[in-house]
Amino acid sequence: MSTARRSFTWLIAGALAGVGLPVMGRGFSNVALGDRLENPRLAQLGGGSAELLSRTATASVFVFFRPGQDRSLQALSMLARLQREFAGKPVRMVAVVSDSWPEEEATAAVREAGFTAPVLIDAKDALYGALGVRLHPVVGIADKQQRLAAYEHFRQINFGEIVRGRIRVLLGEATAAEMARVLEPEKATTGSPEAEARRYFNLARILWIRKNAAKALEAVTHSLAIVPSAPAWALQGELTAASGDCAAATPFFERALKIDPTEPVAIKGLKGCAR
Repeated sequence: MSTARRSFTWLIAGALAGVGLPVMGRGFSNVALGDRLENPRLAQLGGGSAELLSRTATASVFVFFRPGQDRSLQALSMLARLQREFAGKPVRMVAVVSDSWPEEEATAAVREAGFTAPVLIDAKDALYGALGVRLHPVVGIADKQQRLAAYEHFRQINFGEIVRGRIRVLLGEATAAEMARVLEPEKATTGSPEAEARRYFNLARILWIRKNAAKALEAVTHSLAIVPSAPAWALQGELTAASGDCAAATPFFERALKIDPTEPVAIKGLKGCAR
């Protein structure tokens, strides 16, 4: 896709969104949930090649991103955190970038985000066109049979939690009802306490990914003061443990598990502190 055509597409999409009109094809317009996906082998940033989907993982997660775009950086940063959270589990992640972008720009973007999974190069936007991608960034998730299980376009509120929930459902760690509760906060008004707490929590996660622990702790403390949540307590525990104070971190992990006994960051944190 040419730079001019790409810019025009984003301009029109942004204008429609700005006036509140629906933007068609906000996920993948050429494939539906449940469809089996093609699994092309693509060149990999830095050399070599890799397939889009895993042949063995329970969940294959892929994200289309655009270098230099703030939303893409946020999405990659959130996925980098999920990489660490699901380490050791049958989850594979890749990022996909158009070959119309210089490789050094793509490399800089993933490095800034802390995203360490393979980055695949979409030659002549072939995969982009085959799936019918319309906006960046967008995340696709395939199951073990390589069927499209979910796709999520970027949103400022709750994006990371939604993608995390989709993965956990595929892993059998969460039910459809639990996933529905993750989606429910999207109905809250932007001025609600829940929405404000989520904004501070998401800010804290991004700051922590960027290794700014002091600011991350400040943001998550704000989140907990507004509406306490299991992920926020777990993040506070993670930040505290990272400072070397497991004794102080343990109560935070325990508070998270009282709200959600399956909270993975808290479970992992308690195990780490018990060593």
